[in-house]
Amino acid sequence: MFRHACANDEGIVTMREKSIKGSLASGSIWSIMDNLAQQVLSFVIFAVLARFLAPDAFGLLTVAHLFILFTRLVVFDAIALPVVRTAEPNEQLYSWVFTYCTAAGLLLAALMFFSAGLVSFLFRAPELKTVLQGMSASVLFFGLVRAYEARLVRNMMFRQLAIRSIASVTIGGVIGIGLAGSGWGAMSLVVQQVSASGLALVLVVAQSRWLPRIVFDRALTRKYWDDIQKVGMSGVLGFANSNGDSLLVSLLLGPYATGLYNLAKRVTSAVFLVVATSLQKVALPVFSDAGSDVTALRQGYLKMFGITLFCIAPLLCFQAAMAEPLVTAVFGAKWLPAAPIIGVLALLYLVTSIVDLNDYLFFATGRNRMPVLLGAVQLILATLLAGGSYRFGLLGMSLSFCAAYLLVFPVSQILVNRALGMNLSMMWYALAPPLVGSIALTLGLIAYRLLMPRHVTDVMLVGGSVVVACLLYPLVVLATGWRIRAVNDAWHGLLLSTIRLRRFLIKGGSHAADSKSSDSQASA
Repeated sequence: MFRHACANDEGIVTMREKSIKGSLASGSIWSIMDNLAQQVLSFVIFAVLARFLAPDAFGLLTVAHLFILFTRLVVFDAIALPVVRTAEPNEQLYSWVFTYCTAAGLLLAALMFFSAGLVSFLFRAPELKTVLQGMSASVLFFGLVRAYEARLVRNMMFRQLAIRSIASVTIGGVIGIGLAGSGWGAMSLVVQQVSASGLALVLVVAQSRWLPRIVFDRALTRKYWDDIQKVGMSGVLGFANSNGDSLLVSLLLGPYATGLYNLAKRVTSAVFLVVATSLQKVALPVFSDAGSDVTALRQGYLKMFGITLFCIAPLLCFQAAMAEPLVTAVFGAKWLPAAPIIGVLALLYLVTSIVDLNDYLFFATGRNRMPVLLGAVQLILATLLAGGSYRFGLLGMSLSFCAAYLLVFPVSQILVNRALGMNLSMMWYALAPPLVGSIALTLGLIAYRLLMPRHVTDVMLVGGSVVVACLLYPLVVLATGWRIRAVNDAWHGLLLSTIRLRRFLIKGGSHAADSKSSDSQASA
């Protein structure tokens, strides 16, 4: 009987483990689909709206969106932190989060509405007042929905969140496009955003089937207050690093320049978010598994360094070289002033992908303060350089942001090289093939544009350049990397691990070990 009971217990535990694994797998798939769908839908809607609206309208919305994003990162996410930190959150805690997020949402929405006149005066944009007052409704909606989102995430209900996001973004986009075509101007963007956030709230409430209570619990407030403050301060730094450039552009150059900068940033950051961010999520477990083994860390870093450059460098170089026909074909000729900004931001995000990879290595090795310090230095440099370069227009400010990253990058790389015992030759082995391939790709695309007849349309020009890039870049990388051997590993092994990324993740670098054994047998 005792054995039978033990067997039943083991069976229950096994079923629970399988259930958890199934939930994680399903949640991961739905989370990826949610992020990918939002990126694609948002970009398509943005491209259509750009055909109807001028850059000024998008610049006004960008300023309003910065205020909303600040409240979400600094206030709402900080209040919702206890749901993430608590092992088993209860209804009391969820209701406490709802109560405080709702109260904060009401206060911040009122503050945004009544300060709209003063803010529009500071930004020297009278039209901004109406946009801010309209967008204040979204602040309230985000406050009301935050507890529901935290509850769904904690219960692994990612499918509901994905359905909510896809439906709200799509319907809001359709409404915005219809109003923009009817001549509503910047207010069509306001209605689009408010409609999407309001619909998201309605869908989440319907999916959750949960009615919160009003809970003001001083004990919970005292318990989590220190953590809330820390998360809020981290949110301020994160907001400044990721959105400080847009804020400076809007303050110093106005809505028109902000709209152009926003387009260039959306185009280039899309590549970074889809490719580099996904690879960085892979890098953290690779570094963590290596532990304190410096050799394993070095090999893992070189692999991720090479894979990141191999994937992201050609895409950003393509955007930089083909910026003018790409902007005209997708967004229209009125957005052409954003083309040179795309080239500058392409370099910025290329450097950012490497700096972020270095930050993940710092976190994995326990140097948690280093990314914060480097981020603060980069932010100060960008602010100082932008203050002195705004007289040269949007291009001057964009170059100043890029210069701040370029100045911080060598410091970050030197610290990583010292920690891993790497020299320049080791870095060159990982850097050379994608770097040579990207340079050849850029020069090839420029030559292709010069040789094409003038009567060729921009759409045909972009289509032909895609074919050129797909042929030229892999050939140059293979020709360059064939003779270059990295430390204790061949470059063709790195290329093979890039192509077979899924196998690399599942087997945890077993391919690298196979390459070493084959090399040793060959040498023997």
